[in-house]
Amino acid sequence: MSTGSGPRARVGLEVSQVVELPRPRLPGSAEPARMYAVLTVTVRRPGAAPPDALGANERGPAAGVRRPRLAEVLLIDHSSSMVIPPSRLAAARAAAVSALAKLPDGALFALVAGGDKAAMIYPRRPGLAVAHAESRAAAEAALYDCTPGGGTAMGTWLERARLLFRELPAAGSGSADYVRHALLLTDGKNEPGYESPDDLRARVERCARVFDCDVVGIGDAWETEELLLIAGALGGRIRAVEDLTRLPGELAALTGRAVERDVTGLRLRLYHRAGVRPVSFEQVHPTRTGLTPAHVDVTGVSTGAGGPVEEYELGPCGEETRAYLLCVAAPYDPTQLGKELLLTEVEIDAGEQARHLELPAPQPVLMRWTDDADLYSRLDPQVAHYQHEEELHRTFERACAELKRGARESAEALLGTAWRLAGETGDTAMRDHLRRLVRVEDTGRGTVRLLDHIARFDVEAARIQSSMTVLPGARLPGARPPGGRR
Repeated sequence: MSTGSGPRARVGLEVSQVVELPRPRLPGSAEPARMYAVLTVTVRRPGAAPPDALGANERGPAAGVRRPRLAEVLLIDHSSSMVIPPSRLAAARAAAVSALAKLPDGALFALVAGGDKAAMIYPRRPGLAVAHAESRAAAEAALYDCTPGGGTAMGTWLERARLLFRELPAAGSGSADYVRHALLLTDGKNEPGYESPDDLRARVERCARVFDCDVVGIGDAWETEELLLIAGALGGRIRAVEDLTRLPGELAALTGRAVERDVTGLRLRLYHRAGVRPVSFEQVHPTRTGLTPAHVDVTGVSTGAGGPVEEYELGPCGEETRAYLLCVAAPYDPTQLGKELLLTEVEIDAGEQARHLELPAPQPVLMRWTDDADLYSRLDPQVAHYQHEEELHRTFERACAELKRGARESAEALLGTAWRLAGETGDTAMRDHLRRLVRVEDTGRGTVRLLDHIARFDVEAARIQSSMTVLPGARLPGARPPGGRR
């Protein structure tokens, strides 16, 4: 965050939509029409310091920038499976050390050993240590002294992180602001004898909006649904790492990204007009996840002065772009035919942090009833893009289900469709994963043949990739553009 004397982070907001909707053909139709719009939020730093200057929690007076303090909890799997083979635990420890090295002096941190219970590695007693050369060295020594054993109950690891973060002052309390981030590394899945799926979900839900959590899976025994649940609810990303020599770099990169996410307090507020009903709101980039409002004000509904006001917390941001897909329903009024109407006003606020940021002006989500098919049959390119991304995800999941039951022919057809959709959306990473499952015979038509031998890791890593999205405008050569009717 910046003071008044230095460069301020600039937050951008854009709305992308086609405003026309077809007039209902049936007189008195009670079914409201649905309007889709993509809201894109960007954070940029004009004239920002170079990346190597991003490590300090306090920049000097010349830069005029005060960064929030980072609080980092590393949750490292120390269950008995981590020693089979021994190289797995060695790689995890080396990766944790590389993550520690990314912590700037003055950051707060803790190392936790994950098993069927969560145990403190460093500091020994529950709490957060201050990062400096001596504490990092002590944490590394404690890490190598820690003995693995027991089962896996990842919810207990997350619960320990929640309790550690609870020691920090609440946002807006007048104390230093904190970016709360956890990094979870595992090689396995929860074991029913230690933690049920319902227990894991309940613990994840308790951690939501308390801290963000990135997840890294190694080996091939982890359960994709569990990793997606954790990362999706806790605003994180997932990495599936096959080559253990890459693991230190992956954890260092994720920790460095947390260090750089120094814009805090952002809230996205949706003011719906009277009669408008919010249907859904989800993040569609960089990952796809449903969102629940942190606060809903229905005062306008009860008084007839307006619609509900929804507020969503965006969490810490770095220099990045996020996109959200909004769907609202509006009832038809014949007196409004041809008129441009406001459905929802979108605003970004930052509370006490607003004075440190350049915030955008509110943006409208509009609509116009029309009988002109040339207008209402258009599909907004960004809306189409993310709908194609969703179709890619659903198609690939169906292909995996067919593979699981041994239906190779139908799996091939679905994977061919996934290949074509990945080209239309410009998802080169997804195509790289698909190449480990199929041989492509006709890239334009999406004709593929399953490989004779497919590793479980390759399937699950592709499932993780399909939960991520790319920004619009990156269509691959030879792929037709997303399109079609609303």
